[in-house]
Amino acid sequence: MHAEAAASARRLVSDLLAAVGARPGEVQHLLAVIEAGAVEGAHAEVAEDTQVPASSSDEFGEGWLGAVQAVTSRLTHIADRTVRQARVAAAEPEPPPWCVT
Repeated sequence: MHAEAAASARRLVSDLLAAVGARPGEVQHLLAVIEAGAVEGAHAEVAEDTQVPASSSDEFGEGWLGAVQAVTSRLTHIADRTVRQARVAAAEPEPPPWCVT
């Protein structure tokens, strides 16, 4: 459900930015930075959830904290990769208008 709405919003924002003269690489970079920011927000929210459920064993608590660390590490990786890929795409030269299909 969210993926479909996000794809639609992405197309709309891309079209609006293109209509005011933004280059495609620039548009993709801006959208990737916004997406990475959303992932970073999720990272912060997960990182705050370090409260081990009450009356849990020490082993469970260690597992809980390990899972939180694994998820936050993965979210950081996803955000970094999203921005890195957008930088590469933005740095590629734009094809001349007559080459666009």
